[in-house]
Amino acid sequence: MAMNDAVKRKEPEPETEEKAPVEEKKAEEKPAETKAEEKPEAPKIAVAVKTAASGAPEAKRLKTSPPDPATVRKQIEYYMSDDNLRHDKFFHEKIKENPDGWLELNLILSCNKMKAMAATKDDVLAALKGSKLEVREDTVSIRRPGNLALPTLEARPQHHQKKSAAHAHDGGVIAVINKIPAEQSWMQIKEKLREKLPDKVQLWFVSEVNDKCSCIVSAAPFDGDLEFFEKLELEVGGAKLKTEVAHGEVLQQALKVMPKHIRDKREKEVRKRQKERNRPIVVGSQRFVTVHALKVRVREILNSRSDGEQLKVDGSDYKLIKALLGYHPKGEEKSKGMVGIKVAKSSQGDSRCFWMLKDGAEAEDFSAMKCLQAIEANPPYVEVEAKEKKVEASPKAEVKKPEEAAKKDVEMKEAAPVESKKEDAKPEEAKTEAKPEEAKKEEATPEAA
Repeated sequence: MAMNDAVKRKEPEPETEEKAPVEEKKAEEKPAETKAEEKPEAPKIAVAVKTAASGAPEAKRLKTSPPDPATVRKQIEYYMSDDNLRHDKFFHEKIKENPDGWLELNLILSCNKMKAMAATKDDVLAALKGSKLEVREDTVSIRRPGNLALPTLEARPQHHQKKSAAHAHDGGVIAVINKIPAEQSWMQIKEKLREKLPDKVQLWFVSEVNDKCSCIVSAAPFDGDLEFFEKLELEVGGAKLKTEVAHGEVLQQALKVMPKHIRDKREKEVRKRQKERNRPIVVGSQRFVTVHALKVRVREILNSRSDGEQLKVDGSDYKLIKALLGYHPKGEEKSKGMVGIKVAKSSQGDSRCFWMLKDGAEAEDFSAMKCLQAIEANPPYVEVEAKEKKVEASPKAEVKKPEEAAKKDVEMKEAAPVESKKEDAKPEEAKTEAKPEEAKKEEATPEAA
């Protein structure tokens, strides 16, 4: 009976094991059903997105304004001019390769400025209808009028340097002297350079002449040092040697050759010049804390005007921009006949700039960046007069006087009790001195008796 009871008790266990997988299957089927229910909702979202995206017509979204024909013509004529081809090696070689001097239009269209204007082949052909440039019959190429001879190819001058390069020689100019005669050494270079340098200007370093017959020189900074070294000629061993101011990779290699104490001197001078540069400047009649503050103000004037809006002739903004134009490399020439200034899109792309308005409804844009670069290279610092310095010095002296008087009063107060203590101490000393004399008298009286 006990065995039967044990068997009976064990019999229900497999039934529970069989029920468990059934429940697991049901649990697995439920998420599958929920997934099946969720699936039809996905395409609804996709359809909604598509309808929203397709709400605006593609023609309106892709539509761009055509470039100005006069601007396109001006840019292409510049590409084909002597001023550009004298330095543009790529176009110079492409035109030279063609015996008839034709340049493919696709090369023109591949330029960044043409891309910025979004100019097409049709835009170029339409713009060149009133130009002196010749267009070939197949409308695939253009050339200079009458197949004009190309100018001699020259290296492009580095007028507009980067901010880091503009102050690369603040700590003193580093220059390279090339084509040194074989029999000459660094000693001869040093002697000749010292003769040319202004008085009291130290010559810091002259390297040995290397295998390429060149050496590196470095001097302490002084006013106009860059211009001095750019024009400097040394006559050494019967040969006239020109100095070349080091830039870029040449400058980096020169710094590696120089001793550490010379590099430390240059860094010290750089910090000194940076401190001097952070002084107020005056442009026109307006004063600015630094050159950076002037740049910020010019940007504000540009951004606060709409395209085609003129500056008020009597306003401070007009007077500032007019004064700024005076620092442009060609400012005097450009500003002849100017009667107004406006803000509009640049002829070189979508950027905005200032335009000079002249007699006869003519307009010419100018680069404010060139003006600011000229100011940064030679800032018009505020001149501090000697009278102002004296005025600033006088209140400091007045401030010091009451401080000194207060100190003296404190010293007098501290000294007074000390002196009274001394006076109090004197009678005590007198008493102590009198006591031994009286004792002596007392000792003497019994002996007399």
